[in-house]
Formats: sequence, C-alpha cells, structure tokens
Amino acid sequence: MRLLVAALALALAALVGARFGYRTRASSLGARLFFASGSHFLLLGLLLGPHVAGVLSEELFLSLTPFVALGLGWIGLTFGFQFDRALLRNFSTREHAVAFGQAAVALALLTAFGLAVLAADGSWRQATPLVLAAAAAGCIASPTGIAMVFSAGRVRGPVSRLLSVAGSLDGAVGIAALAFVFAVFRAPAADMAAGPLRWVLTSALLGVLFGWLFLSLTRGKPAPEELVLFLIGMALLLAGANMTLAASTLFGSFVTGAVITNMTTGAGHRRIYVALKAWEKPLHIIFLLLAGSLLPMPDWRIALLLAVFLLARVISKACGGLLAGLVLPPGTGCRRFGLGLLSQGGVSIAMAVSVYLTFLAAPVDRHVLDTFFAVVVLAVMANEFLGPNALVKVLRVAGEIDVSITAGGGNDSGPGVVETGGPAENR
Repeated sequence: MRLLVAALALALAALVGARFGYRTRASSLGARLFFASGSHFLLLGLLLGPHVAGVLSEELFLSLTPFVALGLGWIGLTFGFQFDRALLRNFSTREHAVAFGQAAVALALLTAFGLAVLAADGSWRQATPLVLAAAAAGCIASPTGIAMVFSAGRVRGPVSRLLSVAGSLDGAVGIAALAFVFAVFRAPAADMAAGPLRWVLTSALLGVLFGWLFLSLTRGKPAPEELVLFLIGMALLLAGANMTLAASTLFGSFVTGAVITNMTTGAGHRRIYVALKAWEKPLHIIFLLLAGSLLPMPDWRIALLLAVFLLARVISKACGGLLAGLVLPPGTGCRRFGLGLLSQGGVSIAMAVSVYLTFLAAPVDRHVLDTFFAVVVLAVMANEFLGPNALVKVLRVAGEIDVSITAGGGNDSGPGVVETGGPAENR
C-alpha cells in the first residue's frame, strides 16, 4: 500500500510541478537556470529522503526504480534527437571537431585530476571507476544554460554559433565514455567473456534494434496517446535490458533516439518529437525527486572534493576550449571559449544516477559511492549558477551580445535537452 501511495504521490507532484514548478521571477541568470533545469526538485527529494524526513526511504526508492529507469531512457531518447544528420550537415567538419574535441580534452584532464586525487589517498583505490564516471559527467555542457542566455539577449556571431553546437553535441562524448566505464567495470553479476569494445557494441546494437522495433510498430501512424505509450514502453524495456546487463541505459537510449530521428522525416519526426517533449517535464520531475532522495547530507570531505572537482572542471573546459582557435578567427575571444561551456544539466545528473544504480551491486564501499554521487550532483547545481554568468562574459569579450541580460528574459520553459537555436532545432 505504501508503494502505491508513493507512486501516486510522485505522479501528482510531477503533474503539478510540470504546470507550476518551473516558473520564477528571479533576475539572476543563474537562479533562472537553477529553476528552469528543475534542480529545486532535487533539493525537495533530499528533504523527503532518508537523511531528513524519511518519506522516501532507500527501500522505497529501490521499489520505484522503474520510474528512474523510465527517466533515464527518456533523457537518452531526447538527447539522441540532437543527432539528426540533416541538421548536423549545417555545421562544418571543423566545428564538429571542436564540439567533440573540447569535451574529449576536458575528459582527459578531469580523469588525470581524479586519478591524482586517488593517488594521494590510497584507501580510495576502489573508486577508480567512479572517478572515470565523474570525469565523463563533468566533461559535458548543458544546452539549456546556453539557450537561456541566447534567449535573454540578442546573440549572433561565430563564437555563439560554435557555443551552440558544442553545448548541444558534446554530451555524446560523456555518454560514450560512461558506456566504456560500464563495459570495463561492470557489476560481477553481468560478467561475460566479451571484451569492453564488444560489450559497448552489444549495447549499441540493442539500441538500434529497439529503434527499428519502434519504427515498425508506429508505421501505421498511431494516435498521439498511443504514440506516447509506445515511447514509454520502449524506454522502459530498453532501460530494463541495459540495467540487467549492467550496461549504460543512457548510451543505449541515445542510440535509439539517433536511429529514430534519422529514419523519420517531416510530419512523422514532428509527431515523435512533440510526444517526447509533452511528457518530458513530468518524467523529469519524478526522476529528480527520486535522485534527490539519494543525496547524503554533505560533510567536510564532500565539500573539499566538490571544490577540487569544480576547479578541475573550470581548468579542463578552459583548456579544451583552446581548440576553438581552429575555427574562430584571432581576436574573437576564442581563448575564453571553453569558459562559455561551464553550465551543466540533466544529462550529467542522469549519468550520476545511472552509475549509482549500477554500482550498488558492485564491490564499492557505500560511503565512497554516496560521496561520488553527491559531488557530481552538487557540482551540476553549482555550475548552473556559475555557467550563465561566465557565458555572458565570453560573449561580451567576443562582442556578440548587444543588450543587458541581468534581468528579464530567459528560458524558463523547463529542462529540455533539445533546445532551439542549436543544431537540434526541430523541423
């Protein structure tokens, strides 16, 4: 009975929150992004979780794992829609190289920072896969923060164009890196003879199979309500299959989303995209509430590691952003390009939740796992405040923003992964 009441309460909270929970009159860009991305629901989940009110206990969370799996699948599907080849052709090879390259550089540097921290404390050697996962989550940017700044002031120019494509596409680097982390350090229960690369390919082929199956089932143009049911069913089955194999749910659903968007055109593509967006907010709220219940109460060690991670990420993104010199002409502020990509969002949180669920069954100390989760999630929330202001400074140096955006404007529409203005602008 308690499980049923909890599920109904979450559903009600999601519907009400989707209607009213993303509105804010905050003048600060950081505060507006904080609410637009739904991070206040993370804090509400913390208050309801076992460390405060105890309404959402760990046992109840595990019983509600299908909701989490559905959220992971939905986020991956939506992100996969970024990779429409017809839209990607609008950008040059060099722009794609910078978009993926800066994230790859940040991934490498964050990994190096993390391994250096582990070397300084030998008791945490078992946390190597978690360090690699934290680097994967930290190397990517949020298109929501970039879109919010762009919508708050008139922005136009080569720097903003490159920021748009980088923020929209670099998540693929982190998602792919996480898939390899799962392949190498998967839970013992899912151990198989296949090597890491073949394990990742298996997950990718599973995503292709589900994409083909979805397109086959919806060929008859079902009603919108039926289309949503097909999407929910596919997301749950895909997530369940990947979680059973201790593979990356985000990677598999990302592949499925990319397959669907590249094999549908015109009205068919639009119908699927509208269905994804229509249920994005409620599912995202449920996902964030449950994720927030996993957060431990911060202590001095979490605070210290959080500060180190934030500093390492700023340095890593700044270094990765130097690749922008391959595309941007001298004097456009290209040296500061990476600092415009500090904002994080739902994909990074989804990666942290996916790792948490997978490594609960692995021989990793629970305190270490809780610390990893808290550092990654709190870093995302901190970067939601830091990122937009850093982006504004980058655009001002480049001379590509011509109005004050300290108040008014902004995109408070919700946690969307696919944002207008980027390469995934819907057709």
